[in-house]
Amino acid sequence: MYRQPIRNPQSERPIKPRVFDAVIDHDEVFLEVKNQKRVEAIRLCDVLRQIEQAKIAAKREAKKQGLALHGQDDA
Repeated sequence: MYRQPIRNPQSERPIKPRVFDAVIDHDEVFLEVKNQKRVEAIRLCDVLRQIEQAKIAAKREAKKQGLALHGQDDA
């Protein structure tokens, strides 16, 4: 198992803040986020699937409102 801290490269802080850890275990990748004193882990593929679903929903909602989302013409 390998653990890699993921930091926010866009932060203005001199030491970029750690957002979560990526944990690689064989072929599986998990994201671990500390929530208060508890660690929550979610598979990366589950996160990516939910993001793709949210992009589709956002595009659908924008069409309903007659708006175009910037950079989302191909989604």
